[in-house]
Amino acid sequence: MAAVKTTAPGFVLIEIMVVVALIGIILSVALPGYQQHVLGSYRREACAELLKVANMQQLLLAEQYRYSADLTEFGFAQSSYLTESGRFWISAVLTSQGYQLKAVATGAQQQDSDCQLFQLDQYGVKSSQPAADCWLP
Repeated sequence: MAAVKTTAPGFVLIEIMVVVALIGIILSVALPGYQQHVLGSYRREACAELLKVANMQQLLLAEQYRYSADLTEFGFAQSSYLTESGRFWISAVLTSQGYQLKAVATGAQQQDSDCQLFQLDQYGVKSSQPAADCWLP
């Protein structure tokens, strides 16, 4: 009787290397897009914080006929503060016309080279730097 040669089912090294290479290619395509999406979500956080502080400024104007550069008047711990994510520094300055709010990128958000600074004034005029179109509709 002849011996029957059987092989155990399983993966061959070449098959595993092909799978690893495919995963690497997929990640190299998907990861930069994901990172841009994450940076964009923190842009929205900065915009929302500026709008929140602007609403507080308008309430202060309605109640006391003035604006404030000291954000502690609105319940924040300091006169300027970091957003919850720690990626933007929010501050306010008084101008001859009223106020200007600023959100400056800090920490990991500085990788977002297009949108480092967001500004909002008492008229609702929104601006950003270095790109002018960072505020989302």
